[in-house]
Amino acid sequence: MYVRIVRGQPQPGQAEEVARRWKEHLAPRLRGIPGFRAAYFVGDREANMGVGVSIWDDKPGEALDQAMREFRQRVQDIAAGPPDIEDYEVLAEA
Repeated sequence: MYVRIVRGQPQPGQAEEVARRWKEHLAPRLRGIPGFRAAYFVGDREANMGVGVSIWDDKPGEALDQAMREFRQRVQDIAAGPPDIEDYEVLAEA
């Protein structure tokens, strides 16, 4: 099992708009990618930070990368810069 963590910073006051676009555009795409288990968009309004966490059966591949590129285009008008993307293998779980 694998986890992808995407940390981004929207422009001030835009965290909820990024979350809305994530739910409307990216979440449906994720559900259609083989190996998808779950995804969450979490944030801190005061720190103006958003984090996407997705869980996968296998290491994320090109289908996820393409969906992420398309989503970045959808939020480029309200993003403060490019996101940081990290992939991890789950080594233990509770």
